[in-house]
This record gives sequence, C-alpha cells and structure tokens, in this order.
Amino acid sequence: MNRSAINTILLFAAIPLVFGSCKKDFEGTELGNIAPETYLVTDTIIRFGDDRLESEVTLKWWSDDEDGFVTGYEYTFDPIISEATVWSYTEAQDSTFILAPPAGEDSADFVFQIRSIDNKGLKDPTPARLVIPVKNSPPEAQFLDGLVSPVKSFPVLKYFWSGTDPDGEENLLRFELCFNDTTQTPYIVDKTVTSAIFEAVDPTATDMVCKVYQNAATLPNAITMDGMVGNAWNALYIRAVDQSEATSWYVKADSVFVKKVNSTVLMVNGYTTLTNETFYAARLANQGFSVVDTIQIFEQSGGNYTQQSADNITQAKVFDLFDVIIWFSNSADNSFSLAQKTTGDFFNSGGKMLMSVYISSTFDPLSNFLDFTPIAELVNPVDTTLILDNGAQLIPVDGSWPTLQSTAIVGTVKPIILQIGATPLYHANLTAKDNITLSLTPWLGESVVMAKKEDGVGNTNFVISTLELNKLDGLINIDEFFQKVIIDEFGF
Repeated sequence: MNRSAINTILLFAAIPLVFGSCKKDFEGTELGNIAPETYLVTDTIIRFGDDRLESEVTLKWWSDDEDGFVTGYEYTFDPIISEATVWSYTEAQDSTFILAPPAGEDSADFVFQIRSIDNKGLKDPTPARLVIPVKNSPPEAQFLDGLVSPVKSFPVLKYFWSGTDPDGEENLLRFELCFNDTTQTPYIVDKTVTSAIFEAVDPTATDMVCKVYQNAATLPNAITMDGMVGNAWNALYIRAVDQSEATSWYVKADSVFVKKVNSTVLMVNGYTTLTNETFYAARLANQGFSVVDTIQIFEQSGGNYTQQSADNITQAKVFDLFDVIIWFSNSADNSFSLAQKTTGDFFNSGGKMLMSVYISSTFDPLSNFLDFTPIAELVNPVDTTLILDNGAQLIPVDGSWPTLQSTAIVGTVKPIILQIGATPLYHANLTAKDNITLSLTPWLGESVVMAKKEDGVGNTNFVISTLELNKLDGLINIDEFFQKVIIDEFGF
C-alpha cells in the first residue's frame, strides 16, 4: 500500500474521534436565570411625632442582575404582598409620592415595596421594603386682588384665591366656600379652581342664590350657591382641604355691600362725584321711571375704584342686568375705554344706551375706544378750537326732535364723523377760534354732535351726545329730548 493511501485511511479513521471529542466537551447541565436584586437608597427611616416626614416624599432605588440587565421596576404600597396586590410599573429609578394619611388622621406609616425585572422577565422575589413615617401638615388658602376691589356692587362678584400645602401642591384636594356664615354647608370646588364669578339668579331678591362661573368658564356650574344677601354687607370665606381632609382656617375676603336691582334702568355716573345724578334722575322720572339704579363707575378711595367690578368680564355681567343704560360723564377717555370692553353682552341681549360724554381737547382723535359707538372719527381742525357759546343752539336733523340751547360756554367741542349706517341727530352752531390770531368766526365745517345707530334688526340701540346734556336746557325742553330717546327711539 502506498504512502498516500495510508494517509487517507488515517484521516477517515480520525474523524469519529474528533466528533466524539466535541460532543463530550458540550455535555452538562445549563445554569438557570438568576433573579435580579433590588435595593432602596434608604433602607430605614426612624422618625417620631412631629419629626415625621411631610406627605410629599421622594424615593430612589437601584438594582443588580448577575447574568443580564434590569428593564424596569414594579412598586406597591401594599404592606403585605399577596396575589391581589396591584403593582405599578416604572422604568425610572426615583419618584415623588404624595402619601396622605387617612381622613381624620394627621400621621400614618406607609410601606413601600419595589422589585426589579430583568431582561428575561424574571422579577425579584424579595422586593426591597421601606416603612415611611408621615405626618400631614394642614394647607392654607388666601384671597388675591383683582384688577379692582369693589366696596359696593350689584349682585355679580368675582373673587380670586390660591392655596398652598407644606406637604406639596399635589396634596391639595379642594376649596370650600361660604357666603357670610361658615357654619353652613360649604360650596365645594376642585383645587384647580382659583377664581369664580358669583351671579345672583334673581338680582332683585333679598336671599340670593348664585350661579357660579368657575375660572374662565362662560357657562355656570350645574350646582348653585346660596348665602348672598341683597342690600347688605357680604363676605366670602374660603378654606383649603388636603388629601387627608385636613382643613385650613377659613379666610375672609373684604366685605362688599351688595345692592339689589330695583329697576330695568341703570344710570352710570362717569363723574368722580355725585355730579348731575339729580338732573338725569328727574329726566327719567318725567318719562315714568321714578325708580332707577345708579353706579358711580369712577368713584375712588385710596386709588381703588370702589364700584367697578373686579374685572371687565364681571363688569359686563353687571351691565347686562339692565335693559337701559344712561351713561353721563366728562371723561371720554375713561368712559369710552370701559364701555367698549364691558357693554358687548348688554347690546347683544337687546340693551339700549344713551351716552352723554364730553370729549375734551386731550382725547386722542384716533382712539379705537370709539369703535363700539356711532362715531367713526372726530373733527380736529388744524390750529383751530371749536367753541359752543352760551345760548348757542343745537339744530335737529329731524324736525320732530326739539331744538336745544346751551346754558354754558363749552370751551372745546369735537364734532363727529359717523360710522357707516349711523344717523346724525343734531348739528351745533359752533364758533371757530383761530389759535394763532385768536380771531372768532362762525364754524362752517362738519358740526354733528349727536347721533344714533341701530341694532341688526333696525331698532335704535345707541344714542350719543358729545356734549353734556345738563348744559343744553336753555329752552327748558330737555324733557322732550329724553322722551324722543327713551319712548320713541328705545320703545319704553
């Protein structure tokens, strides 16, 4: 046998030996998956009495896995683990918990248990365990200031408040509110409610039930609140309640005198004093409105408006309590600005307004506060001042309206250019003063000083005079003017 043949035989003879050897090397028992081990950063907390932890607790944990890696954790506050235990899953290694003691108790021991899960789904059979001693601290509540803090108001009030909790904001549960009497069943709102408008269902009643508009809601809550009293001083009380039903002390808001609504007509006095209320009340009484309501909208005390509402939304609800508003003022800036922001609801619900507002030389002729009125812009001649002399007449565009006559000199008059669709009512016989030469001549330019506009169905809903009406009774016939406005134009 040649040498090559012998080598081939030896090769094939060796093959079984190789395979036999490999098989023997892989024989044995496979080791099982080793469960991960879970650890809490703190394994013991020893605190007693007032030294216990607050209800907001932050815990941290970690885990070790010898033969793989950890994919997540499950934790529970069940003190004894059973098949019924509910576990919460997380991939984080820390979390903050609100541990509120049971209702009526100020302290409790909570048992926290956590187990890790490895990449094969095996869970730590011996969860890390920590007893957490917690003492609850009572929350606090306080009222916040609005844009204005009224002292007197019709029965639509807005309040702002906030709550705090030493154990964490999440531990707050709700607020409880009462008008005037903290022994009554409180009105409950969620902790997320930090303001509300309280509007009387019947603003003419003495014992008032209120609709409650929570936060910025445009619709009231389904549950009403009682306790407000008409024609009396009212105070709202509030307290905070936490998850353990611990309550703060009741906190009292500044008292407000709530006026009942007595009429469908509101006189808005835009002067800073009682100026001219008697004049307008007499004019309305001669038209059959012997009882009217009044509001001194710009009265101030200590820099605070005493009769304006806390914000424009609330003020709009106040104006919407009435069918007719008679607004008189010598401050166009303040009156136009406020009225534009607060009378939308009033007009949308069919309200009608007579506005007598003097426009002085300081009023911005390009102001957008005129947008809601019949006025598009003001006549502002260059280097010329327009004057209404004592005894000068206002001539009606429509002959059915009375001619009016001034009883005082008005040193600056701003005639008006009307918006499309508005109707002029009166032209004034004005004198033009050249501010350079100081010469006086009759004014031949635009001289409309009163106008009206209609709502969407053709009814007059706004009459405006840029001169104070109380200065236009030189012919003792101003009542005829009011009759035309209130009876003929407004339909009352």
